Amino acid sequence: MTSITIITIVVVVLLLGIVGGLSWLAYYSCLKAYKIEVGQGLHDEQITKEFNSKLQKKNKWSLLGTIGSWIALAALLSLFVTGIVYKASGQMFSASNNVALVIKTGSMSDFYNEEVAEANNNDRSLQFDVGDICFFNKVSKDSELTIGDVYGYKYKNMIITHRLVSINGDYYQFRGDNNSIYDTYITRESIIYHYTGNKAKGIGSFVLYAQSYFGIMSLVGVIGIMVLSEVINSKIETTNKTRAKELGFDVEAKPKTKEKKK
Repeated sequence: MTSITIITIVVVVLLLGIVGGLSWLAYYSCLKAYKIEVGQGLHDEQITKEFNSKLQKKNKWSLLGTIGSWIALAALLSLFVTGIVYKASGQMFSASNNVALVIKTGSMSDFYNEEVAEANNNDRSLQFDVGDICFFNKVSKDSELTIGDVYGYKYKNMIITHRLVSINGDYYQFRGDNNSIYDTYITRESIIYHYTGNKAKGIGSFVLYAQSYFGIMSLVGVIGIMVLSEVINSKIETTNKTRAKELGFDVEAKPKTKEKKK
């Protein structure tokens, strides 16, 4: 991890802390002011209408809204966790002998020219685009490699996914179909994945966004706001119930349901 990366992480954490603290202070101040107004009876008319409505019928739309907000929160949390895991593990998920990689460049999106296309029989079945999630199998050290197949090899703490173009003794050379130059020769020990040809188009774009520092900040911000909103709404509901009880409402009473006609 470079010093620039460390500094960036520290700055992001500080900014998130500052924004989170200011947001909490704003929410807390608004809640405190609302409690004072409720205590003074300034919201009695609104509370009366609200509890009259609740006692008359079930508010299905409110329930659907609550369920929808929790589903959205779960989706954002899943995206955030997925992005963090990919970033921490070198952009890969591993399950048994299978690995999923998020494609970050267009080096395998097309053939660089007709000569490269002809050399590969114009076969585009092993190509993929930025944002695709591609599935690889792990290869053992004694596995035989095939020229023309796509492999993933480790180079300077990165996973490069290119086509194998030549084998010279103990050294292997790769090239991205859309690149004008060949990769540096590498040893067999660096080659760890073999592309299966299976991919999920475009889904990885969300993961790439969640991996970026801007994505991390925005996701944390949105998740934080949603959680704070739920907390504040819960506090407001409790305040309203307390006031409604003072106004003579049975806050524990169940809403009336329409009787079915016989």
